Amino acid sequence: MFLLSPILSLPLILRDLYSNKNSSLILISLTFGIVSFLYIPRESNDKAYYHLLYENLSSLDIQGFFIFLSEKPDFLFYTLLYLFSKSGIPIQFLFLFITALTVWIWLFSFRKFTNHNNLKTKDYFIFLTLILISFSIDHLISGVRNYLAFSFILLGFLSSGINNNKTKGLLYIILAIAIHFSSIIFLPFYFIFILFPKRYNFYKFLFIFSFIFIITPRELLLQFADQLKLPSAIQNKAESYLGEKDFIENSLSIGNFNNYLKIFFYELWTFFAWAYLFITINRKSIFRNLTYTSFAVSNLFYSAPDTYYRYILVAQFFFLVLLLVEYDFYSKFLKFSKILLVVFALNLLGNIYVYREQFIKSYFNINSTTLITILLKEDITSKDFIK
Repeated sequence: MFLLSPILSLPLILRDLYSNKNSSLILISLTFGIVSFLYIPRESNDKAYYHLLYENLSSLDIQGFFIFLSEKPDFLFYTLLYLFSKSGIPIQFLFLFITALTVWIWLFSFRKFTNHNNLKTKDYFIFLTLILISFSIDHLISGVRNYLAFSFILLGFLSSGINNNKTKGLLYIILAIAIHFSSIIFLPFYFIFILFPKRYNFYKFLFIFSFIFIITPRELLLQFADQLKLPSAIQNKAESYLGEKDFIENSLSIGNFNNYLKIFFYELWTFFAWAYLFITINRKSIFRNLTYTSFAVSNLFYSAPDTYYRYILVAQFFFLVLLLVEYDFYSKFLKFSKILLVVFALNLLGNIYVYREQFIKSYFNINSTTLITILLKEDITSKDFIK
């Protein structure tokens, strides 16, 4: 059915997800990949920039490409983009691959925890649904590179935390940095985690202390970064993240209702997460250490919303995993998970409303009904971008 029509197969995939069938994780990941494949971005989206870069890279020889790479702090995504461009493979297939891989890693990591927890079918599906609807649409199908990098951050910490494979975990972290340089901030925290995995009070302090950065002006953070005398590539990244108003702040200054709605739903779930963590602050576990660390990292950039909403994606996953792990011992908090389910559902609906114009243009056409018409659909170019 999926080979015939991904849309018609969706109810069957959801049924198999409920039944915890392995193939359903692959098929739902491919479904997300197809959504990314078909997505037509606005001119201001990250994906629009990647389309333009794909078109321009085809004219570069290998020497010119290495000169281009020398100006970038990471290389792996751009190398894939260059190879696709030179070989003439439409960039949409790269987006399909990256998004499907990202979702599969997220779900695969979740599955590892369910194997260690004897959940009832209904409870398993609640937590799986939490993971699925927690995905940030904007980051997943537009800012594809950052989400993919953070997927390997998850694998890095989980390899060390669950399988005690520190070397493999480090390789995942390095791979994440090669995909998107913003992942480098997790490197020192990874070393702290593998050296002191059970210093519970330290991670608790790290989490609580990070709230200072919520009220710290970004100018102070930028001055601190300047004093560190970082390499030029890292310094440029720090200035781009902490310097002038970022994309979200500029969009808010326009005063469009959609922008306010988007930010409100981005923020809402974090208040529930903070409340849960403070209410249960006396509990101790390695998974709590991971959750505390990921929130501490994201809180560092609270004054720069666009950057903050990227890092909070990692904290979101670890927090949901924490709920899953603690459910075995504190089943009364299943009600809390159901409240969070409603919050994420509202977030999803809010994002669909915000991006409704892109979705209508991308998906509401006859060519999106069957798999063969999807894959044979005319390639998206810069001429198709929404103004």
